[in-house]
Amino acid sequence: MKTTKTMLRGAVALLLIFSFHSSFASYIGGSIMGQVVDPVSKEPVGDATVVLDCQGNQKTLLTNEKGFYYASNMPAGVYTISVSYMSNRVIIENFKIGNDEVKEANAELNTAIAMGEVVKKEYRVALLDPLQPQGVRTLERDDIKHMPIQKLSQLQESMPGTIEDKGQFYVRGARAGALSYYIDGARVMGTANIPLCGLDTYRSYTGFLPPKYGDCTGGAVVIETRNFFTER
Repeated sequence: MKTTKTMLRGAVALLLIFSFHSSFASYIGGSIMGQVVDPVSKEPVGDATVVLDCQGNQKTLLTNEKGFYYASNMPAGVYTISVSYMSNRVIIENFKIGNDEVKEANAELNTAIAMGEVVKKEYRVALLDPLQPQGVRTLERDDIKHMPIQKLSQLQESMPGTIEDKGQFYVRGARAGALSYYIDGARVMGTANIPLCGLDTYRSYTGFLPPKYGDCTGGAVVIETRNFFTER
C-alpha cells in the first residue's frame, strides 16, 4: 500500500513538471513579423493571407490595413512563408527562427488581378539586424563547427563582457552563478553540458536582457539543440 502511494505521488510530480515545462516552452517561442506592399504603387496590402509553415505545422494570419502582420510564440524551426492576395502569391523559403528571436519577413505582392507564376525568393540573413539589440551574440551551427573549440564552456569564454575564473563565468561584474542557461526553452540548473555536435544555435546575452529572463542578475545563455524541425 505504501509503495502504491509513493508511485502515485511520483507520477503526479512528473506530470506537474511536464506541464510547467510545456507552458514555459510555449511562452518562450520566437516571433515573426513583416509588411506586405505593392511593388508598383508602394501601397500596403491589407487583408493579404500569410501562411507560416514548418514541416506541415501551419499558422494562418491576415495583414491589417497597413499591410502588417505579427505572429508570436512560434516554435523554433525553418519556415516557408506564403503570402497571397487574390490570384497572386509570393513564397519565402528557408526562413529560420529561434526560440526567443524576433525576425522580419517583408514581402512585395502585386495587387493587380493576373494569373502568373508564383514568385519564390530565398531568405537571407542580414549582415546587420536592426531588431538585434546590443550585447547579444548568436552563433549558428555552421559558425560553431569551424571554431577551434572542444567543449561548450569555451563558447561563453569568447563572448564579450565575460570573464572566466576557475570554471566560473562572471558577466558584467555580476557574482558567480549569475549566468543562467536555457535549453530548448527550459531553464537548467547549474551549467549546460551537452556535446557540441548537438547544438543548433547558441545565443549569449551579456548586455541587453529580455524581460522574460528577468530573474537573471548577470546574463543568459539560450541554447537550441538540433531537431527534426531545424534539419533541412
